[in-house]
Amino acid sequence: MPRSRPSRPPPAIAWFCTALALALAHPAHAQQTEQNVATESDDAFGRSVGAERSGLYSTSDVRGFNPTEAGNVRIDGLYYDVVNFLPGRIVKSQSVRVGTAALRYAFPAPTGVIDYELWVPGDEATLSIEQDTGNPLVNGPAMLIDFKVPVVDEKLSFMGSVFFRNVTARPEGGDQVFASYSPMLRFRPTEDIDLRVFNATFYTLDREARATYLPAGNQLPARVPRGKFLGLDWTEFDDKTVVNGGSAHVRLSNSLRLDAGLYRSSDSIDHAYGDFLLGVTADGQVADRLVIASDGNHDASLSGEVRLTREWTAGAFAHRLIASLRGRKRDRRFGGSARLLLGPGPGNVFTNEGWERPAYTTLPKNLDHVRQLVPGLSYSAIWRGRGSLDASISKNDYEKRVEFANHDRVEAVTRDKSLLWNVSVSVNLTRGLSVYGGMSRGVEDAAIAPENAINNAEAPPAIRTRQKELGLRYAVTPSLTLLAGVFEISKPYFNLDRDRFYRQLGTVTNKGVEISLTGKILPGLNLVGGVLLLDPKISGEAVASGLIGQRPVGQVKRHMVANLDWRSGGGDGSLSIDMAFENFSGRTANPSNTLEAPGYSTVNIGARQRFELGGVKMVLRPQITNLFNAYGWQVSSNGGFTYSRKRTAFMSLVADF
Repeated sequence: MPRSRPSRPPPAIAWFCTALALALAHPAHAQQTEQNVATESDDAFGRSVGAERSGLYSTSDVRGFNPTEAGNVRIDGLYYDVVNFLPGRIVKSQSVRVGTAALRYAFPAPTGVIDYELWVPGDEATLSIEQDTGNPLVNGPAMLIDFKVPVVDEKLSFMGSVFFRNVTARPEGGDQVFASYSPMLRFRPTEDIDLRVFNATFYTLDREARATYLPAGNQLPARVPRGKFLGLDWTEFDDKTVVNGGSAHVRLSNSLRLDAGLYRSSDSIDHAYGDFLLGVTADGQVADRLVIASDGNHDASLSGEVRLTREWTAGAFAHRLIASLRGRKRDRRFGGSARLLLGPGPGNVFTNEGWERPAYTTLPKNLDHVRQLVPGLSYSAIWRGRGSLDASISKNDYEKRVEFANHDRVEAVTRDKSLLWNVSVSVNLTRGLSVYGGMSRGVEDAAIAPENAINNAEAPPAIRTRQKELGLRYAVTPSLTLLAGVFEISKPYFNLDRDRFYRQLGTVTNKGVEISLTGKILPGLNLVGGVLLLDPKISGEAVASGLIGQRPVGQVKRHMVANLDWRSGGGDGSLSIDMAFENFSGRTANPSNTLEAPGYSTVNIGARQRFELGGVKMVLRPQITNLFNAYGWQVSSNGGFTYSRKRTAFMSLVADF
C-alpha cells in the first residue's frame, strides 16, 4: 500500500528574499559570530550553543538519568512537556540546571532540568547567514539564515530562520535531509508588557533506521566499519516535529510580575523501524536480525505554566514568592508493531545484503492519555553576604489512561495525588567560599519501553523520585570558580526482563561526585572542566533472585571533560583556538553484568578567525572531531551497541550583516 508521508517543508524562497531585503535595508549588529559555548558556560554541568556543547551533562544524560524523557524541560524557565525535542534555529542555547546551577531556580527536579533559552527579536535589525560543510553531529552542507527586524517602532518586531542540510554522510552511513523554519512575533505595547508567539517546525526526510548490535553471550561485538551504511534501505522513514507556543511577561507593579507560557508540541512519523542484529560475535557472525515495524505513530502534548511572582527586600534580605500552576494534556498512539525475524542472512554484520523486506501487517494502535495539573508555591530568600534559602511545595494531580486496541483488555487507569517538595540552603563561610545542601522529592515520567521490548513503546505511569545533595562553591580567583558536590538519587528501575518484557525490576540509586572548574585561567584563556564519578546500583527482588546484576545497563562510572579556548590579544584578538577532551570509563553492557564495553577518549580541535569584509562581520571556523579516531562503543539501556563517530573535518562561515 502507498506510504502516507508527513507533509514536506513549504518553499522557502520568500524567506530568503525577505532576509536579503532586510540585510540591504537595515544595518545590523553581530550576533551569531559572537557565540562560543566555551566562553559562555558558567559551570561544567552542561551548556549547548547551536550544535556545540560543553560540560558533563546533556539533554539526555544528567547524573545517569535522562531529564528529557523524565519531562523535566523548561522554555525560558516555564514548564514545557517535550514530545521529541525543541526544533529549529529559534533556540539560542540550552543549559542543565543541577547542583548549584539549580539554586534560585524555582521548582527544580531531582534529576535535573533542561532549560531552553530562545532567541527574541529586539529593537535592531539583524541578519546572520551561515554556510557549513557539516557539524559535530552530521556531515553534509547546510545553509542557515536568521533575521530579526523591528516592524512598528519598538512595539512590534519579527524574527525568522530557515535551515536546510543535505546530509551526505551520516555517522552510521547513508544520507538524509534536514529542514526547518522558525518564525517568532514579539509585541510590546508598553514597557511592562511583553508578548511572544512562535512556531518551530523540523523535518527529517529519507532516513533509514540505524543498525544496533546485540552481542552474543559475554563477548563484545565485532568492530564494524564506521561510516558504512549497514542498515536496510527499506527501513526509510520521514519525521515531522512541530512546536507552536506563546508566552506573556507582564509587570503588574514594581514588585509583582506575571509570566505565562503555553506550548503545543507534536511528532509524526509515517513508518517507524528499529533494526537489531542479534547474537553478534567477536568475529562478526550474527544469529538473527530483528526489525520492529510500525506505522501511524503520533504524539502530541499541550502544556504550559502560569506564574505570579512577588519580589521585595527588607533590610539585608531579598525575598521572592512564586505561585505557579503547571499542567499538560498528552495523547499518544502506540503499539501494534510487527516483529520481523529475518534470519541470519549472509551470516555476518559487515554487509547489509541478503535481508529482503518481508510482507507484514501492523495491528491497530493503543491510545495513551495523560492529564496532569500541578499547583505550587516557591519561596526564595537571599541574606546578603550570609547565604540563601530555596523551598517549594506542589500538589501533583496526575491521571494516565490507556485504551487498548484489543477490546478484550480492560482499560488501564492510574492516578497519583502526591505532594512534591524541595528545600536547599547555601551558607557563605568566608569570602569566596560557600557550602550548600538540599533535598527534593519529585514525580516524573519513566522512559518508554525500547523498540526491542515485547511491549515496545509502552509508557509506564509516572514514578516518584528522591534526591539529596551537598556541595561547595569556591572562587579560586575572581574569574575562576570551583564547584564540588556529592549527590544521591533514587527512583524505580525499569528495563527488560529475561523475556524482553519492559517492566519495573527494582529501585536504582545513583550516588556520585561531580566537580566543575570554569572561568578564565589567563587573559584570553578559558576553561570548562568537569569530572563525574558515579556509583549506580539496583536493589530489589530481581537482583536478589539473580535475574539481573546490580549495575544498570549502559551507565558509566567515570566521565571527564575539558574545554579550552584561547583567544589572541588577551581575549580581544581576531584568532582563537579551542580544544575539547572527553573521557568515558567502561559501561555495563548486559543485564547480568558479565560484559563491559571498554572506555574511550576523544579529542576535538578547532579555531575561529574573525574578520570584516565590506563592513560585514564574519567568522571562519574549521573543526576536527575525534582527532585520533578513537573507536568506542556506546551502550543503550536496552543493551544495544552503537559505535562512536569517526574522525571528521568540517568548516563553517558565519556572516553578521
